[in-house]
Amino acid sequence: MELWTVGNKTILLLFVVIASYFTAVTADPWLVLFFLMYLALNLVLHIVTKNTAKKAIILAIILYLIGCAIYHPYFTLLLPSSCYELASFYTRKKGLLLAIVLLPVLFLRDTMMILYVFIAVLSFFNYVMIRHYMGRVNKQEDEIEQMRKDMQKLAKSLNDNQDFARASAYMVKLEERNRLTQEIHDGIGHAMTGALIQMEAAKRLLNSDPPTAETLLQNAIGISKEAIEEIRITLKSNKPPVEQLGLSRLKTAVEAFGGKTGLMTSVVHEGNMEIITPLQWKIIYENVTEALTNSAKYSGASTVHVELRVLNRLIKVVVSDNGKGSMKIVKGLGLIGMEERTAAVNGTVIADGTNGFSVTTLIPYGNE
Repeated sequence: MELWTVGNKTILLLFVVIASYFTAVTADPWLVLFFLMYLALNLVLHIVTKNTAKKAIILAIILYLIGCAIYHPYFTLLLPSSCYELASFYTRKKGLLLAIVLLPVLFLRDTMMILYVFIAVLSFFNYVMIRHYMGRVNKQEDEIEQMRKDMQKLAKSLNDNQDFARASAYMVKLEERNRLTQEIHDGIGHAMTGALIQMEAAKRLLNSDPPTAETLLQNAIGISKEAIEEIRITLKSNKPPVEQLGLSRLKTAVEAFGGKTGLMTSVVHEGNMEIITPLQWKIIYENVTEALTNSAKYSGASTVHVELRVLNRLIKVVVSDNGKGSMKIVKGLGLIGMEERTAAVNGTVIADGTNGFSVTTLIPYGNE
């Protein structure tokens, strides 16, 4: 708002100076002094920062202009802009403000009265327009500030959720460890303790009562076999399937890549993941990681998409981005390494740069 006000006051001042110069019969040095003092007061006005000081200086300018108007009526033309500037701190009743600013018309005559009314009305519309746009600017600033606060709340909520997720994952691990410990203690531990007791008894009876000692040893062997089988069943039931480990590791790697680079990432899978062997999962993971790195370095993409599909006789993995692509594929160490890894399991790698950039890994499975 200050820039608008300074511009308008500068234009008015130039008009008053020129008009005073052409209407004066002889050169008047006092007019020059009055104009310079008016400029000095306005410079001070825009130097101070406190509203109280600004209002006091504007009021002083108005009183100064009234005094100068007694000496030369053209100073009256500078009053409206200063009055509106002072009113911007107080009133919102625009009609009443215009009526107050037009009061000097009662003391003016002829051309001066017409000029003053024209300048007062023009300055009034300018004042209204400035207040309107300033209101919109202030409203937008308030909205931006509210959005900033909302973003801070969302960021804090996200951090809290992440902390909660980490704490929940840690608690799940603790509970699983506690369950396994209790299961081993209650089942396998008791069984092995019983077998040990019977073996100790058989040791004592080995010379005095061999048949009983043999029976006790046979019981201990049976109990030990049952305990070993229980260990096997426990480990099998708690070990996650290979396909879950591989897919989870792949998704985690892609999500971590997106969080580190700022790219939007997605992973989709289709088909029977159980047929993918650990070696194939290793190749898939390494190829996808290499393709993601290349996208971040060279493509200029904003999104990267990973597809994993188990087809009739092939495992197909596609890493595609929306980057600039390349009509000519130059094989670097990364792409060559992907081809060598895939060739070790009779697979192939296809790179395509016609629509963004995509790397497709094809791995055969089953009987040839």
